[in-house]
Amino acid sequence: MVKLELRKGARVRYEPVHSDEWREGTLVRPSPNQEEWLVKNELGKFWVPVRRLSPAEDGSSS
Repeated sequence: MVKLELRKGARVRYEPVHSDEWREGTLVRPSPNQEEWLVKNELGKFWVPVRRLSPAEDGSSS
């Protein structure tokens, strides 16, 4: 299992609140309280709670 790395530039998967579909993005920066990360992808930038983040898949599985 791949460990989630909470660092700027790391690729992650996240589950949006409004959708059941997982999306991928890149971590931009943490919130001041470290409970959320700003995630950037082709749709824009979004604050995502840490509990909704998981490591991005490398394509070798799924």
